[in-house]
Amino acid sequence: MTPASLLAALLSFSPPATAADEPAPSPAEAPAPQMQAANAEYQAALARVETAMQMANEDPASGSTQLRDALNLLQGFAPQLATNPEGQELRTMGQLTLARALLATNNADGAREAMDEAIRTSRGDPLPTKNFGPGLTALHRERAGVLEKQGAGSIEIVCNVPCRVFVNERPTQQRTDGLVPGSYRVWIEANDGSGANLQKLVAIESDGDAVKLEFGRAIETPPEEEDVPKPKPKKPRLLPRWADVLLLSAGAIAVGTGATLWAIDHKCGDLSNPRTSQCPEVFLTKTAGIVTVAGGGALLLTGTVLLTVDEIRVANQRGTQASLMWTFRF
Repeated sequence: MTPASLLAALLSFSPPATAADEPAPSPAEAPAPQMQAANAEYQAALARVETAMQMANEDPASGSTQLRDALNLLQGFAPQLATNPEGQELRTMGQLTLARALLATNNADGAREAMDEAIRTSRGDPLPTKNFGPGLTALHRERAGVLEKQGAGSIEIVCNVPCRVFVNERPTQQRTDGLVPGSYRVWIEANDGSGANLQKLVAIESDGDAVKLEFGRAIETPPEEEDVPKPKPKKPRLLPRWADVLLLSAGAIAVGTGATLWAIDHKCGDLSNPRTSQCPEVFLTKTAGIVTVAGGGALLLTGTVLLTVDEIRVANQRGTQASLMWTFRF
């Protein structure tokens, strides 16, 4: 059995465990480099606010400028600040410290603006103004009463994709009511990991003012089909143009021929009058002439009617096409 002293001596000479001996974190546990960088920048912004608060307490004139810049920088980290209660508390203390520093430098307008910003950001939550002295407590009471008399408005977000909404770096629903007049920073980001976000400065100007924003591409619906007049089916001609012209020409020729036969009826071969001259043969063409004139007249009338109807149909079809082209053009 090994004595305890010998065992302790052996352990003291054993090599220490190295980082290589420790199990490496799984990829799922290791934070992404971008997340690490963003968190580092956020922590740096918080540290800057703390440093600027100390400067504002020691030297209100120069420290107030540094603190205002630090608070503006911190507002750019809406997702991190909205989910960090310690960061929210530090920001509130920074806003009140800024208002007190401005009061100390007799900058009454700047102090009111800083207090209004703190009231809008708190959205009804109590502010620890008593920790900053009676002067800041009185300023808070004054500005809260003024803003309350101005009424309240609302901000509504329409998300076409799953999203998160932050108003003044605080998580909120897609509709936020009871907002006193002033400017509000709206941050909307998608929940699908795409990194898509929308940042907008929204102004509530008067009582009942409602601002509506839309985020994400809406689901496109196919447009309704317009009642565009469709071209009418082209009506065929009763006969081709050449056939109409042929009928008309044949009828005209037949009428002319029939009239000629009718005219030379009971004429001599030399077309002289048999009453005044002797002729061995006399034309008897009255019947043929009448028949030919009648047939030619029928052909002429038929050809004329068919040609007229076909041309009217063609003209109507061209008018319809021209009307449709005019409609489509405009």
